[in-house]
Amino acid sequence: MSNHSPALKDKLLFPFVAPPNGGKGTQTQILSERYHLPTFDMGSTFRAILKEGKDPELKAELESYMNNGKLVPINTVVKVFQKGFEALAENHPEAKGFILDGFPRNNEQADALLTLCQTWGATLSKAIYLNVSLDVVRTRATGRRFCSENARHVYNVNDERLAPKRQKLNESGQPVTDAQGRILWLCDIDQAELIIRADDEPQTVDKRLLEYEKETNPLIALLKEKALLAEINGEQAPEKVTQAIEQLIQPLLGLTAASQGN
Repeated sequence: MSNHSPALKDKLLFPFVAPPNGGKGTQTQILSERYHLPTFDMGSTFRAILKEGKDPELKAELESYMNNGKLVPINTVVKVFQKGFEALAENHPEAKGFILDGFPRNNEQADALLTLCQTWGATLSKAIYLNVSLDVVRTRATGRRFCSENARHVYNVNDERLAPKRQKLNESGQPVTDAQGRILWLCDIDQAELIIRADDEPQTVDKRLLEYEKETNPLIALLKEKALLAEINGEQAPEKVTQAIEQLIQPLLGLTAASQGN
């Protein structure tokens, strides 16, 4: 692995920090496309390693942590991050900067990133923190339902805007429930049964949020101390969150509101 990546010289890095189901994926996708900021997604990178299985030892190590909702150790994380991120930068030499999704997640990772930035000649411009209460993200997660035939059809029974319209009924016309007494729903599009993923089960959600608090609260404090944190109210409507982030990053990218995305 190279210790120096010319492709990252003078680039701006924008890490995103948010709790699980805090809206990070939605915002990073919009901003990446609108401002031509390629996104390095740590979660997707891990999943690719798990799916491809090119490194059985690393795959087994990642599975032992991710399947239990735990964070991956620092040495493994940095190794995966540096290799994958340098490759992304080399593929996008025209980009002014990059969005980091899922890195850093704690103080050790932040220190590693700052060290790498010095090596690369890159700048950690601002870490964008979507502040969403744990009660809100818990409600979002436990209400999420996926179509069993097409996972792109996603609903949320705890949000009127995203709720499915049809319950699954038995022969007597009564709602069918699962083993926990939760009503089963059908996809609005193809009428397939909606399912709850393991990550969205209440006990798993609570475990992930406890891990998040333990790791991320010190990170937020560290980034704030170093004047690298930009806090955004993540409980606003998604378009309002986007606008708030745009007001922050446009000047950093040398853009005005009139020239955004150009």
